Amino acid sequence: MFWVLLVGILAAGVIAHMLGTTAPVNTRELTVSYSSNAARIMIVTGLIIFVCSHLHNAFHTHEIDVFLSRPITRTKLILSYWVGFAYVALIHASAVIVLLAWQDVVNWKGFILWSVSLLLECWLVVAIALFSAFTLRSNVAAVLASMGFYILARMMIFFIAATRTAFLFENQWLNNIVIYILKGVSIIMPRLDFFAHDEWLISGAKHAADLEVFVIQTVIFIPLLILATMADFNKKQF
Repeated sequence: MFWVLLVGILAAGVIAHMLGTTAPVNTRELTVSYSSNAARIMIVTGLIIFVCSHLHNAFHTHEIDVFLSRPITRTKLILSYWVGFAYVALIHASAVIVLLAWQDVVNWKGFILWSVSLLLECWLVVAIALFSAFTLRSNVAAVLASMGFYILARMMIFFIAATRTAFLFENQWLNNIVIYILKGVSIIMPRLDFFAHDEWLISGAKHAADLEVFVIQTVIFIPLLILATMADFNKKQF
């Protein structure tokens, strides 16, 4: 699975590069944009499947029971799993970064910002998948929950845009209820739409706050998800 994910990332980047070179105008920019988005989608999907499948097999083969029979706390076990999966994410994110650097770098400052953002996004995705895998014993359910959570967090910008219009429904009171719900969800959900903007690779970051936003979210939500995983895992009986 590890090598299949790595090959898939490289294949997605190469195919996107080939599609970008067929553009009649702005070939360089479109190639970078296609490659970055294709590689990001592949790495996020692969990490979710990898983490959930590995932990499902660990529960199924009683590997978790073996670990718990040793002098290791459940807290350390969760942290060890996250660190291990974070290292896997680092390897694959590095492959994506090298792939984009090999193709061509339009804006170096934007490229560095995008690279850091991609790595932090992968670590956050690992925490999401880890939480789903420990709380949901079904591998399929854990993968779907992680993917749904990621897609919802990525599309949060569209939900926020929807709150700025009063034409969702004919009844204004219903519009107000929906707007309050969407605003509430956007507060408790990580805003992954602030991560890995492909325009950074072309024109660079427009504001210094672009760096602060995704770093702060990473610092908040990764520990929060790990603590939630620990709380649920400590309540389980084996």
